[in-house]
Formats: sequence, structure tokens, C-alpha cells
Amino acid sequence: MTKYQVEEIYSNTVVSSGTVVESDPMKAAEAAAGQQRVSPRALQDHWFRVVDEEKATVYEYSLVGPDERPDLLEWSEHSDFGPPIHGKVHGPELTNEGDHFYNCPACGQPVDQRDLGQVFWHEVPGHEPLEPKPEAKVIQFPKRK
Repeated sequence: MTKYQVEEIYSNTVVSSGTVVESDPMKAAEAAAGQQRVSPRALQDHWFRVVDEEKATVYEYSLVGPDERPDLLEWSEHSDFGPPIHGKVHGPELTNEGDHFYNCPACGQPVDQRDLGQVFWHEVPGHEPLEPKPEAKVIQFPKRK
């Protein structure tokens, strides 16, 4: 088994990367693609780069069919995430309610850092603002400079 560095790429942007241990580079790409079939890349915008550092070799693959993984950009409501995933504070306790929020640099929406679902949503390139829950109170904070 060989250790491969696998990057998922849209256009020229790396959207995910990681290490996969597999018997060959094509299987490593399929593992990164959620066990979907891949073939050698032929100028597709969505593709996978697989690097075998021991052999100093780079392989490029794309999906054989449409991507069957869920598209995070199609999610438009909080309820798609299920209940909030609460994180734990590491470091000094925050006493101000506003200290738990930051404004997303891409869409400008306030993000509650205590809800990892919101944080993960705002990490996706090209995302839209989340629709607030009807019972949620939206707090507007000034944008960071």
C-alpha cells in the first residue's frame, strides 16, 4: 500500500486535500471521490490530483459520471444541518455575546462560532448566506477591517 496526497480541485482552486493509503493512484482518487469511479482527466474543471511522493509522480483524474455526493451549495436552510453542533471553548471564556460572532468575509453574514454547522457552511467557496431560522434572532455586527 502506498501513501498518496490527494487534492480535489474545481477550476484552479483546491477545495479539499488529504492523505489516502491505497494500492494504486486511481483507487486513491476514487476514495477521495466517495468511492465514485474516476478516469484519466481530460480538461474537466472538477478533478483530482494524486501525488505519489516516493516516486515523484503526479496523476490527474476526473469523475466518470456526475458527482453523486451532496452539493453543499444547494442547501439553503439551517434545518438541512440538523441540530446545532456545539463546540467547546479553548482558552479564556468569552463574556460578551458578540464575541461569539464574526462576519463572513464572502457573504457578510454574521456567523455564530458556537455552531459548527454555520462555521462549516461559511467555509465553502461561493456559498450563499444561510436562511435564518424563523425563531432565530439575527444580530448584525460591523464588518471587520
